Amino acid sequence: MPTVWANNIEIYYEEHGSGEPLLLIMGWGGNAATWNPQIPGLTERYRVVAFDNRGVGRTSAPDGPYSTRQMAADTVGLLDALGIERAHVFGISMGGMIAQELALAHPERVDALVLGCTSPGSRRAAGFAQLRSDIEAFREISEDGQPDLEWFSEFLKHLWTEEALIKAESHLQDFVFSLIRFPPTGHGLRGQADAVAAHNTYDRLHRLRHRTLVVTGAEDTLIDPRNSAILARKIPGAELRVFPGLKHAFHLEQPDPVNSAIIDFIEQVERSATDGAGPGRALADRLRA
Repeated sequence: MPTVWANNIEIYYEEHGSGEPLLLIMGWGGNAATWNPQIPGLTERYRVVAFDNRGVGRTSAPDGPYSTRQMAADTVGLLDALGIERAHVFGISMGGMIAQELALAHPERVDALVLGCTSPGSRRAAGFAQLRSDIEAFREISEDGQPDLEWFSEFLKHLWTEEALIKAESHLQDFVFSLIRFPPTGHGLRGQADAVAAHNTYDRLHRLRHRTLVVTGAEDTLIDPRNSAILARKIPGAELRVFPGLKHAFHLEQPDPVNSAIIDFIEQVERSATDGAGPGRALADRLRA
């Protein structure tokens, strides 16, 4: 089982494919295997690195609370251990929050930045009060262990469309199986929930100079999709792509069009860097010099 010691925890990771590195940062409760519907399409072009965040899967689950800054430091430690100076980064949900902190604290380590169904946090984020309420409700029902099957069934309705749930499509099965095979700990989930609740980059987003693509499902009921518009507006030069009819797990339910959007965007960034016209790799070189 491939692991590295970084930021005082043991981090499980996987590598797939070859080429320029593309780091995938998973959201709350998920693990490296949760990316399975997307990984095959991305490995055709990139060296894909997926890992388990602290608190879940096969990575250490120390006592919380956790923070997105702390988990960004975990991520830098993983990159260091793998000898990756910089990478394209795709963060989803909580992983998108971690990706924001990573790019802000270590801009020279990030080339293209893709933020999926995520939020800048703070009380100015869309749906902030509802998200905090949902987190508090989860903490209450999970104090004695893992949430029950009824809770999980309701949670799935926030992630997947009704059509996907009725058909029990293979991508949905992959998602559920990833959580059954590598179940998160109760205290790890609560620690990650604390990180989501406390996340706040709202007033710092203007500092980002990376080429950024913001993507979301139009019908997301977990992280209000209006947050993607906020991110795209506050990050200089960011692009916004909304996938109609899809919810929070839009990238898993429809991986092919999402992968195409990500690949097209990264290729644009790479071309701009080669031409010396874009801030991606050229910016990283300047910051590192």
